[in-house]
Amino acid sequence: MTQRYDLVIAGGGPSGSAAAWQAAQTGANVVVLDKAEFPRDKPCGDGLTARAVSYLQKMGLANEVAKFHRVNRVTVFSPSQWELSFPKRPGMPNHGHTVSRTELDTLLLKHAESAGAEVRQSAEVTGPIMENGRVVGVTLKSGEKVYGDAVIAADGAYSPIKRALKLDSEYNGYSAIAIRSEMHANRPDSDSLDIYLKLEFQGDQLPGYGWVFPMGSGRFNVGLGYVNSYKNWQSINATQFLGEFLRTLPPEWELPPIEELKKNKSVRAWRLPMGFTAWPPWRPGVLFTGDSLGAGKPASGAGISKALESGLAAGECAIAGQQNGGPDDFTNYAQRMEAAWGKEYRRGRYFHKLAGIPAVANTGIKVIDNGIIRDRMLKALYKKAQGPQHTYK
Repeated sequence: MTQRYDLVIAGGGPSGSAAAWQAAQTGANVVVLDKAEFPRDKPCGDGLTARAVSYLQKMGLANEVAKFHRVNRVTVFSPSQWELSFPKRPGMPNHGHTVSRTELDTLLLKHAESAGAEVRQSAEVTGPIMENGRVVGVTLKSGEKVYGDAVIAADGAYSPIKRALKLDSEYNGYSAIAIRSEMHANRPDSDSLDIYLKLEFQGDQLPGYGWVFPMGSGRFNVGLGYVNSYKNWQSINATQFLGEFLRTLPPEWELPPIEELKKNKSVRAWRLPMGFTAWPPWRPGVLFTGDSLGAGKPASGAGISKALESGLAAGECAIAGQQNGGPDDFTNYAQRMEAAWGKEYRRGRYFHKLAGIPAVANTGIKVIDNGIIRDRMLKALYKKAQGPQHTYK
């Protein structure tokens, strides 16, 4: 017997689970399909910004989030050392958290299920089902077809649905390459997200940064990322580069060498599409969220808050569109995303290109390392909002 749903969601990561939870609130018949068995690992920096925390709180997960490792500040090495507090925005927390994607994604998927969504694991979506130019469902690797009045493609950076539809965007090609490993360190647990801006390859300042994020219990997520606007980005051996970065960190931390981390398979790399690689973010019958949308923030690569925001918006717009005009037109979703991110992402794409020029990146590091200029930049950036407190070490 063929099952039909109000909404079929391909992918059970943060954006897919957020969309499912949102749509299920309306009483919609929702199914989430994911190729993995949860809990499962996912390469990530594992940092939750204040904005990401606010979305999780709005989803009713405040108590669960409060149990994650809390961070209250950001320490930047540029190479001089300085600190930032989290901005104080009305109605938003002034702190962040860190949590492994194994734990976070399982929590979100169960939360969607508790809201009424059906969850099917080990159900790999291989592509869309088309009828009269509209997506009407998805096909699984097993050959099973799952039909829905609307489909949300939350199926990642290599989205099978997007590939099958041969979608392109004038913004396609903006992406970052990131690599990380989780490890013990001989240092106290911290409440700081540490960012290292001085990241060089063959004498060039890269458009990217390294990070050391505390996970609690003496464990740290250590990694780095750089955007593909740098002309020689394909020449970089990411694993070797991570090993070089580890060797620049304090020796008293007694961090394991990259060879040991490779042996225990904790080194994971990934691609982060950013700046709207699928635009408009919908086609008749289907909406794109998270990495399939290219929702990563062009300047920083922050992905979890953007995944949650796009998922919540898509879940709401998918149901609203069906009730008011039908699934052939999800313009409401494009309008939501443009209003939320349009200006920010236009600036981010420009910055993405500019930062890839080594001379510009080298100059940028010198400018940001100047405390007086940095103070002025922060005040201009946040304007009337209460920006982060900036202190020197």
